[in-house]
Amino acid sequence: MISPHFPTRTLPADKNTTASNLLERVDLLRPEATRKLQQSQRGEKGQFLTPSSVAVLMARMFEFNCPDISLLDAGAGIGSLLAAVVCELCQRPEKPRTLHITAYEIDIILIEYLKQTLDWCSRECHSAGISFTYDIRQLDFIQDAADMLHPNLFTQALKLEFTNAIINPPYTKINAKSQVRSLLRSIGVETSNLYAGFIVATAHLLKPNGELVSITPRSFCNGLYFRDFRKVLLQMMALRQLHIFESRRLPFADDAVLQETMIVRATKQIEKPDTVLVNSSTTAGDYLISSHSLRYDELVNPSDSEQFIRILPNSIDQKIVYKMAQFSFTLKELFLTVSTGKVVDFRVLSELRIEPDYGTVPLIYPAHFSAGYVEYPTLTKKHQALAVNDKTAPLLVPNEHYVLVKRFSSKEEKKRIVAVVWDADQINNSRVGFENHLNYFHKHGRGLDLILARGLAIYLNSNLVDRFFRLFSGHTQVNATDLRSLKYPSLEQLLLLGNQMGEIFPTQCQIDELVEKQLLNAIN
Repeated sequence: MISPHFPTRTLPADKNTTASNLLERVDLLRPEATRKLQQSQRGEKGQFLTPSSVAVLMARMFEFNCPDISLLDAGAGIGSLLAAVVCELCQRPEKPRTLHITAYEIDIILIEYLKQTLDWCSRECHSAGISFTYDIRQLDFIQDAADMLHPNLFTQALKLEFTNAIINPPYTKINAKSQVRSLLRSIGVETSNLYAGFIVATAHLLKPNGELVSITPRSFCNGLYFRDFRKVLLQMMALRQLHIFESRRLPFADDAVLQETMIVRATKQIEKPDTVLVNSSTTAGDYLISSHSLRYDELVNPSDSEQFIRILPNSIDQKIVYKMAQFSFTLKELFLTVSTGKVVDFRVLSELRIEPDYGTVPLIYPAHFSAGYVEYPTLTKKHQALAVNDKTAPLLVPNEHYVLVKRFSSKEEKKRIVAVVWDADQINNSRVGFENHLNYFHKHGRGLDLILARGLAIYLNSNLVDRFFRLFSGHTQVNATDLRSLKYPSLEQLLLLGNQMGEIFPTQCQIDELVEKQLLNAIN
Protein backbone atom coordinates (compact mmCIF):
# COMPACT_ATOMS: atom_id res chain seq x y z
CA MET A 1 0.00 0.00 0.00
CA ILE A 2 1.27 3.47 -0.86
CA SER A 3 1.56 5.77 2.13
CA PRO A 4 -0.27 9.11 1.98
CA HIS A 5 1.53 12.29 1.10
CA PHE A 6 0.91 15.78 2.40
CA PRO A 7 -0.88 18.00 -0.15
CA THR A 8 0.57 21.09 -1.75
CA ARG A 9 -0.22 24.25 0.16
CA THR A 10 0.72 27.92 0.29
CA LEU A 11 0.91 29.90 3.52
CA PRO A 12 0.66 33.65 4.13
CA ALA A 13 3.77 35.70 4.73
CA ASP A 14 5.28 36.32 8.14
CA LYS A 15 7.18 39.62 7.91
CA ASN A 16 9.24 38.80 10.99
CA THR A 17 10.94 35.89 9.24
CA THR A 18 14.22 36.83 7.52
CA ALA A 19 16.68 34.79 5.51
CA SER A 20 19.24 34.81 8.31
CA ASN A 21 16.98 33.80 11.15
CA LEU A 22 15.23 31.19 8.99
CA LEU A 23 18.47 29.19 8.89
CA GLU A 24 19.05 29.81 12.57
CA ARG A 25 15.57 28.55 13.43
CA VAL A 26 15.98 25.41 11.33
CA ASP A 27 19.42 24.69 12.77
CA LEU A 28 17.94 24.87 16.26
CA LEU A 29 15.50 22.12 15.27
CA ARG A 30 18.34 19.78 14.31
CA PRO A 31 19.71 18.82 17.78
CA GLU A 32 16.16 18.54 19.09
CA ALA A 33 15.16 16.19 16.28
CA THR A 34 18.39 14.23 16.65
CA ARG A 35 17.70 13.62 20.35
CA LYS A 36 14.28 12.19 19.52
CA LEU A 37 15.67 9.72 17.02
CA GLN A 38 16.92 6.47 18.46
CA GLN A 39 20.68 6.14 17.92
CA SER A 40 20.25 2.61 16.60
CA GLN A 41 17.58 3.77 14.18
CA ARG A 42 19.81 6.56 12.87
CA GLY A 43 22.60 4.08 12.28
CA GLU A 44 20.26 1.60 10.59
CA LYS A 45 18.78 4.25 8.28
CA GLY A 46 22.04 6.15 7.81
CA GLN A 47 20.41 9.38 8.98
CA PHE A 48 22.77 12.30 9.59
CA LEU A 49 20.99 15.65 9.57
CA THR A 50 22.72 18.39 7.60
CA PRO A 51 24.35 21.25 9.55
CA SER A 52 23.40 24.73 8.28
CA SER A 53 26.98 25.54 7.21
CA VAL A 54 27.01 22.51 4.90
CA ALA A 55 23.50 23.29 3.62
CA VAL A 56 24.44 26.88 2.75
CA LEU A 57 27.56 25.76 0.91
CA MET A 58 25.53 23.28 -1.14
CA ALA A 59 22.75 25.76 -1.96
CA ARG A 60 25.25 28.32 -3.26
CA MET A 61 26.59 25.85 -5.83
CA PHE A 62 23.38 25.92 -7.90
CA GLU A 63 23.11 28.11 -11.00
CA PHE A 64 19.28 28.01 -11.17
CA ASN A 65 18.98 28.82 -14.87
CA CYS A 66 15.18 28.81 -15.17
CA PRO A 67 12.42 31.08 -13.81
CA ASP A 68 10.21 28.20 -12.64
CA ILE A 69 12.06 25.85 -10.30
CA SER A 70 10.91 22.41 -9.29
CA LEU A 71 13.19 21.20 -6.50
CA LEU A 72 13.56 17.64 -5.18
CA ASP A 73 14.96 16.57 -1.83
CA ALA A 74 14.85 12.77 -1.75
CA GLY A 75 15.60 12.49 1.99
CA ALA A 76 14.56 15.81 3.44
CA GLY A 77 14.93 15.17 7.18
CA ILE A 78 13.96 18.41 8.92
CA GLY A 79 14.42 20.44 5.71
CA SER A 80 17.82 22.05 6.34
CA LEU A 81 18.85 21.83 2.69
CA LEU A 82 15.53 23.20 1.49
CA ALA A 83 15.72 26.16 3.86
CA ALA A 84 19.22 26.92 2.60
CA VAL A 85 17.99 26.90 -1.01
CA VAL A 86 15.11 29.22 -0.16
CA CYS A 87 17.46 31.65 1.58
CA GLU A 88 19.84 31.56 -1.38
CA LEU A 89 17.07 32.24 -3.92
CA CYS A 90 15.52 35.03 -1.87
CA GLN A 91 18.88 36.82 -1.63
CA ARG A 92 19.77 36.61 -5.33
CA PRO A 93 19.23 39.71 -7.52
CA GLU A 94 17.34 37.65 -10.12
CA LYS A 95 14.71 35.66 -8.29
CA PRO A 96 12.62 32.86 -9.81
CA ARG A 97 8.91 33.32 -10.50
CA THR A 98 7.92 30.08 -8.84
CA LEU A 99 9.45 27.48 -6.57
CA HIS A 100 7.80 24.11 -6.00
CA ILE A 101 9.45 21.73 -3.54
CA THR A 102 8.91 17.98 -3.40
CA ALA A 103 10.29 16.59 -0.14
CA TYR A 104 10.49 12.87 0.62
CA GLU A 105 10.65 11.77 4.24
CA ILE A 106 9.37 8.56 5.82
CA ASP A 107 10.18 9.21 9.47
CA ILE A 108 7.11 10.61 11.21
CA ILE A 109 9.27 12.33 13.87
CA LEU A 110 11.18 14.27 11.22
CA ILE A 111 8.08 15.08 9.18
CA GLU A 112 6.68 17.30 11.93
CA TYR A 113 9.88 19.35 11.88
CA LEU A 114 9.92 19.32 8.08
CA LYS A 115 6.41 20.80 7.92
CA GLN A 116 7.48 23.59 10.26
CA THR A 117 10.55 24.34 8.13
CA LEU A 118 8.56 24.46 4.90
CA ASP A 119 5.97 26.74 6.45
CA TRP A 120 8.80 29.15 7.33
CA CYS A 121 10.16 28.78 3.78
CA SER A 122 6.76 29.67 2.35
CA ARG A 123 6.62 32.89 4.34
CA GLU A 124 10.15 33.81 3.30
CA CYS A 125 9.35 33.29 -0.38
CA HIS A 126 6.15 35.29 -0.11
CA SER A 127 8.13 38.22 1.31
CA ALA A 128 10.57 37.97 -1.60
CA GLY A 129 7.83 37.82 -4.25
CA ILE A 130 8.36 34.15 -5.14
CA SER A 131 5.29 31.97 -5.61
CA PHE A 132 5.95 28.96 -3.35
CA THR A 133 4.28 25.56 -3.02
CA TYR A 134 5.41 22.32 -1.49
CA ASP A 135 4.53 18.65 -1.34
CA ILE A 136 5.71 16.32 1.44
CA ARG A 137 5.68 12.72 0.30
CA GLN A 138 5.71 10.21 3.14
CA LEU A 139 6.87 7.47 0.82
CA ASP A 140 9.95 5.34 0.34
CA PHE A 141 11.86 7.33 -2.27
CA ILE A 142 13.51 4.37 -4.01
CA GLN A 143 10.20 2.50 -4.27
CA ASP A 144 8.37 5.58 -5.53
CA ALA A 145 11.10 6.42 -8.06
CA ALA A 146 11.09 2.85 -9.39
CA ASP A 147 7.29 2.99 -9.73
CA MET A 148 7.49 6.27 -11.65
CA LEU A 149 10.29 5.10 -13.92
CA HIS A 150 8.77 1.66 -14.61
CA PRO A 151 4.99 1.83 -14.11
CA ASN A 152 2.93 -1.35 -14.40
CA LEU A 153 -0.68 -2.48 -13.88
CA PHE A 154 -0.34 -2.05 -10.12
CA THR A 155 1.71 1.15 -10.06
CA GLN A 156 0.48 3.93 -12.34
CA ALA A 157 2.41 6.70 -10.62
CA LEU A 158 2.73 9.91 -12.62
CA LYS A 159 6.40 10.57 -13.29
CA LEU A 160 7.66 13.71 -11.60
CA GLU A 161 10.46 15.70 -13.20
CA PHE A 162 12.63 18.33 -11.57
CA THR A 163 14.84 21.20 -12.65
CA ASN A 164 16.98 20.87 -9.51
CA ALA A 165 17.70 18.34 -6.78
CA ILE A 166 19.59 18.68 -3.50
CA ILE A 167 20.26 15.65 -1.31
CA ASN A 168 22.10 14.40 1.72
CA PRO A 169 21.33 10.72 1.04
CA PRO A 170 21.32 8.03 3.73
CA TYR A 171 24.65 6.23 4.15
CA THR A 172 23.89 2.58 4.79
CA LYS A 173 24.73 -0.76 3.22
CA ILE A 174 22.03 -2.77 1.48
CA ASN A 175 21.79 -6.53 1.25
CA ALA A 176 22.24 -8.15 -2.16
CA LYS A 177 18.92 -10.00 -1.77
CA SER A 178 16.89 -7.09 -0.37
CA GLN A 179 13.93 -5.49 -2.09
CA VAL A 180 15.69 -2.14 -2.38
CA ARG A 181 18.58 -3.84 -4.21
CA SER A 182 16.06 -5.29 -6.71
CA LEU A 183 14.41 -1.90 -7.14
CA LEU A 184 17.77 -0.28 -7.89
CA ARG A 185 18.57 -2.99 -10.42
CA SER A 186 15.28 -2.16 -12.12
CA ILE A 187 16.44 1.43 -12.68
CA GLY A 188 19.84 0.33 -13.95
CA VAL A 189 22.33 0.40 -11.09
CA GLU A 190 24.03 -2.28 -9.01
CA THR A 191 25.28 -0.87 -5.72
CA SER A 192 25.89 -2.00 -2.16
CA ASN A 193 25.20 1.36 -0.49
CA LEU A 194 21.93 3.26 -0.35
CA TYR A 195 23.47 6.68 -1.00
CA ALA A 196 24.52 5.61 -4.50
CA GLY A 197 20.99 4.38 -5.20
CA PHE A 198 19.50 7.69 -4.06
CA ILE A 199 21.80 9.62 -6.40
CA VAL A 200 21.01 7.49 -9.46
CA ALA A 201 17.27 7.54 -8.79
CA THR A 202 17.41 11.32 -8.35
CA ALA A 203 19.37 11.74 -11.59
CA HIS A 204 16.71 9.76 -13.46
CA LEU A 205 14.03 12.20 -12.26
CA LEU A 206 15.86 15.33 -13.40
CA LYS A 207 14.84 17.15 -16.56
CA PRO A 208 17.47 17.52 -19.32
CA ASN A 209 20.16 19.95 -18.08
CA GLY A 210 18.73 19.66 -14.58
CA GLU A 211 21.11 20.34 -11.67
CA LEU A 212 22.02 17.94 -8.87
CA VAL A 213 23.92 18.93 -5.72
CA SER A 214 24.67 16.13 -3.28
CA ILE A 215 26.96 15.53 -0.31
CA THR A 216 28.36 12.01 -0.28
CA PRO A 217 31.29 9.97 0.98
CA ARG A 218 34.35 10.17 -1.31
CA SER A 219 34.56 6.37 -1.33
CA PHE A 220 32.57 6.08 -4.58
CA CYS A 221 35.36 7.78 -6.55
CA ASN A 222 37.36 4.58 -6.86
CA GLY A 223 37.29 0.88 -6.07
CA LEU A 224 35.37 -2.14 -7.32
CA TYR A 225 32.25 -1.78 -5.18
CA PHE A 226 31.14 1.49 -6.80
CA ARG A 227 32.31 0.82 -10.35
CA ASP A 228 28.82 0.23 -11.73
CA PHE A 229 27.50 3.30 -9.94
CA ARG A 230 30.29 5.49 -11.37
CA LYS A 231 29.62 4.29 -14.90
CA VAL A 232 25.88 4.93 -14.64
CA LEU A 233 26.33 8.32 -12.98
CA LEU A 234 28.99 9.56 -15.41
CA GLN A 235 26.97 8.42 -18.40
CA MET A 236 23.88 10.35 -17.31
CA MET A 237 25.48 13.33 -15.62
CA ALA A 238 28.29 15.81 -16.31
CA LEU A 239 30.37 16.78 -13.29
CA ARG A 240 30.55 20.55 -12.94
CA GLN A 241 31.89 21.35 -9.50
CA LEU A 242 33.39 19.42 -6.59
CA HIS A 243 34.02 20.57 -3.04
CA ILE A 244 36.21 18.45 -0.79
CA PHE A 245 36.91 18.80 2.92
CA GLU A 246 40.42 18.51 4.31
CA SER A 247 39.05 17.27 7.65
CA ARG A 248 37.09 14.02 7.80
CA ARG A 249 35.63 15.02 11.20
CA LEU A 250 34.16 18.46 10.73
CA PRO A 251 31.38 18.34 8.07
CA PHE A 252 29.23 16.18 10.39
CA ALA A 253 31.12 16.72 13.64
CA ASP A 254 27.96 16.72 15.76
CA ASP A 255 27.26 13.13 14.69
CA ALA A 256 30.88 11.92 15.09
CA VAL A 257 30.97 10.96 11.41
CA LEU A 258 34.57 10.21 10.34
CA GLN A 259 33.80 9.47 6.69
CA GLU A 260 35.64 11.57 4.10
CA THR A 261 32.90 13.57 2.40
CA MET A 262 32.57 15.72 -0.68
CA ILE A 263 29.93 17.83 -2.38
CA VAL A 264 29.17 17.18 -6.03
CA ARG A 265 27.37 19.45 -8.48
CA ALA A 266 26.43 17.81 -11.77
CA THR A 267 24.06 18.49 -14.65
CA LYS A 268 22.00 15.97 -16.59
CA GLN A 269 23.63 15.87 -20.00
CA ILE A 270 25.75 13.52 -22.08
CA GLU A 271 28.13 16.20 -23.38
CA LYS A 272 30.89 16.90 -20.86
CA PRO A 273 32.38 20.32 -20.06
CA ASP A 274 36.01 21.13 -20.80
CA THR A 275 36.85 21.79 -17.14
CA VAL A 276 35.52 21.07 -13.65
CA LEU A 277 35.85 23.50 -10.74
CA VAL A 278 37.46 21.88 -7.68
CA ASN A 279 37.18 23.66 -4.33
CA SER A 280 38.60 22.55 -0.99
CA SER A 281 38.31 23.86 2.55
CA THR A 282 38.88 22.62 6.07
CA THR A 283 35.21 23.00 7.02
CA ALA A 284 31.96 23.98 5.35
CA GLY A 285 31.96 27.41 7.01
CA ASP A 286 35.60 28.15 6.20
CA TYR A 287 36.11 31.45 4.35
CA LEU A 288 39.51 30.26 3.11
CA ILE A 289 38.59 28.13 0.11
CA SER A 290 41.20 26.82 -2.31
CA SER A 291 39.92 26.74 -5.87
CA HIS A 292 41.24 25.60 -9.24
CA SER A 293 40.02 24.03 -12.47
CA LEU A 294 40.78 20.57 -13.78
CA ARG A 295 40.38 19.34 -17.31
CA TYR A 296 37.49 16.89 -17.43
CA ASP A 297 39.69 14.18 -18.92
CA GLU A 298 42.12 14.64 -16.01
CA LEU A 299 39.29 14.10 -13.58
CA VAL A 300 37.83 11.12 -15.45
CA ASN A 301 40.09 9.46 -17.99
CA PRO A 302 37.89 8.38 -20.94
CA SER A 303 40.09 5.30 -21.50
CA ASP A 304 39.88 4.17 -17.87
CA SER A 305 37.61 1.12 -17.76
CA GLU A 306 37.13 1.60 -14.02
CA GLN A 307 36.01 5.23 -14.49
CA PHE A 308 37.88 6.40 -11.39
CA ILE A 309 37.25 10.02 -10.41
CA ARG A 310 40.67 11.49 -9.68
CA ILE A 311 40.37 14.71 -7.68
CA LEU A 312 43.40 17.00 -7.46
CA PRO A 313 42.78 19.64 -4.77
CA ASN A 314 45.80 21.85 -5.52
CA SER A 315 48.99 22.40 -7.52
CA ILE A 316 51.09 20.37 -5.07
CA ASP A 317 48.91 17.35 -5.67
CA GLN A 318 49.15 17.95 -9.40
CA LYS A 319 52.93 17.60 -9.06
CA ILE A 320 52.43 14.25 -7.34
CA VAL A 321 50.30 13.07 -10.22
CA TYR A 322 52.90 14.33 -12.68
CA LYS A 323 55.62 12.35 -10.92
CA MET A 324 53.51 9.20 -10.79
CA ALA A 325 52.75 9.57 -14.49
CA GLN A 326 56.40 8.82 -15.16
CA PHE A 327 55.73 5.22 -14.12
CA SER A 328 53.81 3.60 -16.94
CA PHE A 329 53.81 -0.15 -16.33
CA THR A 330 50.75 -2.12 -15.25
CA LEU A 331 51.02 -5.25 -13.15
CA LYS A 332 49.90 -7.27 -16.16
CA GLU A 333 52.78 -5.89 -18.21
CA LEU A 334 55.13 -6.90 -15.39
CA PHE A 335 53.57 -10.40 -15.42
CA LEU A 336 52.45 -9.85 -11.83
CA THR A 337 49.11 -9.65 -10.11
CA VAL A 338 47.69 -9.02 -6.65
CA SER A 339 45.05 -10.99 -4.80
CA THR A 340 43.26 -10.88 -1.46
CA GLY A 341 44.31 -13.38 1.20
CA LYS A 342 42.17 -16.50 0.96
CA VAL A 343 41.90 -17.38 4.65
CA VAL A 344 38.76 -15.92 6.28
CA ASP A 345 39.46 -16.97 9.86
CA PHE A 346 35.88 -17.13 11.16
CA ARG A 347 35.04 -19.62 8.40
CA VAL A 348 37.77 -22.03 9.53
CA LEU A 349 37.56 -21.60 13.30
CA SER A 350 37.98 -25.29 14.01
CA GLU A 351 41.21 -25.36 11.97
CA LEU A 352 42.90 -22.42 13.70
CA ARG A 353 45.80 -23.05 16.08
CA ILE A 354 47.36 -20.68 18.60
CA GLU A 355 50.94 -21.73 17.81
CA PRO A 356 52.70 -23.56 14.96
CA ASP A 357 52.72 -27.32 15.37
CA TYR A 358 53.03 -30.50 13.36
CA GLY A 359 50.48 -30.58 10.55
CA THR A 360 50.03 -26.79 10.46
CA VAL A 361 51.25 -23.91 8.29
CA PRO A 362 51.93 -20.28 9.27
CA LEU A 363 48.86 -18.03 9.16
CA ILE A 364 49.94 -14.43 8.50
CA TYR A 365 47.96 -11.41 9.74
CA PRO A 366 48.69 -7.66 9.63
CA ALA A 367 49.82 -8.08 13.24
CA HIS A 368 52.92 -9.84 11.89
CA PHE A 369 54.08 -6.76 9.96
CA SER A 370 57.35 -5.40 11.37
CA ALA A 371 59.78 -2.91 9.78
CA GLY A 372 59.26 -3.94 6.17
CA TYR A 373 59.28 -7.68 6.83
CA VAL A 374 57.09 -10.29 8.53
CA GLU A 375 57.92 -11.22 12.11
CA TYR A 376 56.73 -14.78 12.61
CA PRO A 377 55.77 -15.96 15.10
CA THR A 378 55.13 -12.83 17.15
CA LEU A 379 53.33 -11.70 20.29
CA THR A 380 49.68 -11.47 19.32
CA LYS A 381 46.28 -12.64 20.46
CA LYS A 382 45.62 -13.93 16.94
CA HIS A 383 45.90 -17.59 16.02
CA GLN A 384 49.20 -18.01 14.22
CA ALA A 385 48.78 -21.35 12.49
CA LEU A 386 46.28 -23.23 10.37
CA ALA A 387 45.80 -26.98 10.29
CA VAL A 388 46.34 -28.50 6.85
CA ASN A 389 43.49 -30.69 5.58
CA ASP A 390 41.12 -30.98 2.64
CA LYS A 391 39.16 -27.92 3.83
CA THR A 392 42.13 -25.59 4.18
CA ALA A 393 44.45 -26.80 1.41
CA PRO A 394 42.79 -24.65 -1.32
CA LEU A 395 43.35 -21.56 0.86
CA LEU A 396 47.13 -21.93 0.96
CA VAL A 397 49.88 -20.69 -1.35
CA PRO A 398 53.39 -22.07 -1.95
CA ASN A 399 55.89 -20.84 0.62
CA GLU A 400 57.79 -18.49 -1.65
CA HIS A 401 58.64 -14.78 -1.56
CA TYR A 402 55.69 -12.33 -1.74
CA VAL A 403 54.86 -8.71 -1.03
CA LEU A 404 52.01 -8.27 1.45
CA VAL A 405 49.89 -5.11 1.82
CA LYS A 406 47.40 -4.30 4.55
CA ARG A 407 43.83 -4.07 3.29
CA PHE A 408 42.68 -1.91 6.20
CA SER A 409 44.35 0.88 8.13
CA SER A 410 43.08 2.75 11.14
CA LYS A 411 42.00 6.35 10.66
CA GLU A 412 44.89 7.48 12.85
CA GLU A 413 47.63 5.77 10.83
CA LYS A 414 49.91 8.07 8.89
CA LYS A 415 49.96 5.86 5.80
CA ARG A 416 47.29 4.03 3.83
CA ILE A 417 49.62 1.71 1.92
CA VAL A 418 51.77 -0.44 4.20
CA ALA A 419 53.78 -3.16 2.44
CA VAL A 420 56.15 -5.84 3.74
CA VAL A 421 58.23 -8.64 2.26
CA TRP A 422 57.35 -12.24 3.08
CA ASP A 423 60.73 -13.96 3.04
CA ALA A 424 60.08 -17.69 2.52
CA ASP A 425 63.46 -18.62 3.94
CA GLN A 426 62.45 -17.71 7.48
CA ILE A 427 60.30 -20.84 7.94
CA ASN A 428 60.70 -24.48 7.07
CA ASN A 429 57.36 -25.19 5.45
CA SER A 430 56.16 -25.79 1.90
CA ARG A 431 52.98 -23.70 2.19
CA VAL A 432 51.66 -20.60 3.97
CA GLY A 433 48.29 -18.95 4.58
CA PHE A 434 47.56 -15.26 4.13
CA GLU A 435 44.58 -13.97 6.09
CA ASN A 436 41.80 -12.06 4.32
CA HIS A 437 42.87 -8.68 5.72
CA LEU A 438 45.94 -8.84 3.48
CA ASN A 439 46.64 -8.44 -0.21
CA TYR A 440 49.55 -10.35 -1.69
CA PHE A 441 51.51 -9.77 -4.89
CA HIS A 442 52.40 -12.91 -6.83
CA LYS A 443 53.27 -14.25 -10.27
CA HIS A 444 50.53 -16.53 -11.61
CA GLY A 445 49.98 -18.00 -8.14
CA ARG A 446 53.66 -18.45 -7.38
CA GLY A 447 56.09 -16.24 -5.49
CA LEU A 448 58.44 -13.49 -6.64
CA ASP A 449 62.19 -13.21 -6.91
CA LEU A 450 63.36 -11.91 -3.52
CA ILE A 451 65.13 -8.87 -5.02
CA LEU A 452 61.99 -8.00 -6.98
CA ALA A 453 59.85 -8.39 -3.85
CA ARG A 454 62.13 -6.01 -1.95
CA GLY A 455 62.08 -3.43 -4.75
CA LEU A 456 58.28 -3.61 -5.04
CA ALA A 457 57.89 -3.19 -1.28
CA ILE A 458 60.16 -0.13 -1.31
CA TYR A 459 58.14 1.45 -4.12
CA LEU A 460 54.78 0.77 -2.45
CA ASN A 461 56.00 2.16 0.89
CA SER A 462 57.15 5.45 -0.64
CA ASN A 463 55.37 8.63 0.38
CA LEU A 464 54.87 9.37 -3.31
CA VAL A 465 52.70 6.29 -3.82
CA ASP A 466 50.89 6.77 -0.53
CA ARG A 467 50.03 10.42 -1.23
CA PHE A 468 48.94 9.55 -4.77
CA PHE A 469 46.67 6.84 -3.41
CA ARG A 470 45.14 9.17 -0.81
CA LEU A 471 44.27 11.70 -3.51
CA PHE A 472 41.84 9.31 -5.12
CA SER A 473 40.69 7.17 -2.24
CA GLY A 474 38.03 8.39 0.16
CA HIS A 475 38.26 5.42 2.49
CA THR A 476 40.80 3.59 4.62
CA GLN A 477 40.74 0.37 2.61
CA VAL A 478 43.40 -0.68 0.14
CA ASN A 479 41.74 -3.23 -2.10
CA ALA A 480 43.35 -5.45 -4.72
CA THR A 481 41.51 -3.46 -7.41
CA ASP A 482 43.14 -0.26 -6.16
CA LEU A 483 46.59 -1.83 -6.33
CA ARG A 484 45.93 -3.15 -9.84
CA SER A 485 44.97 0.34 -10.98
CA LEU A 486 48.33 1.81 -9.92
CA LYS A 487 51.15 2.26 -12.41
CA TYR A 488 54.56 0.80 -11.58
CA PRO A 489 58.22 1.24 -12.52
CA SER A 490 59.74 -1.20 -15.00
CA LEU A 491 61.01 -4.60 -13.91
CA GLU A 492 64.58 -3.33 -14.23
CA GLN A 493 63.82 -0.32 -12.01
CA LEU A 494 62.18 -2.48 -9.33
CA LEU A 495 65.18 -4.80 -9.31
CA LEU A 496 67.44 -1.75 -9.01
CA LEU A 497 65.51 -0.67 -5.92
CA GLY A 498 65.62 -4.17 -4.48
CA ASN A 499 69.36 -4.35 -4.84
CA GLN A 500 69.68 -1.25 -2.64
CA MET A 501 68.55 -3.09 0.49
CA GLY A 502 69.45 -6.15 2.46
CA GLU A 503 68.09 -7.79 5.60
CA ILE A 504 67.28 -4.42 7.20
CA PHE A 505 64.46 -2.53 5.52
CA PRO A 506 65.25 1.14 4.79
CA THR A 507 63.72 3.96 6.83
CA GLN A 508 61.00 6.18 5.37
CA CYS A 509 63.53 8.88 4.51
CA GLN A 510 65.77 6.34 2.82
CA ILE A 511 62.82 4.92 0.87
CA ASP A 512 61.83 8.35 -0.45
CA GLU A 513 65.43 9.17 -1.35
CA LEU A 514 65.79 5.89 -3.25
CA VAL A 515 62.62 6.49 -5.25
CA GLU A 516 63.62 10.08 -6.01
CA LYS A 517 67.25 9.36 -6.97
CA GLN A 518 67.08 5.88 -8.46
CA LEU A 519 63.78 6.27 -10.30
CA LEU A 520 62.61 9.84 -10.83
CA ASN A 521 66.02 11.45 -11.38
CA ALA A 522 67.06 8.59 -13.64
CA ILE A 523 63.95 9.14 -15.76
CA ASN A 524 64.54 12.88 -15.97
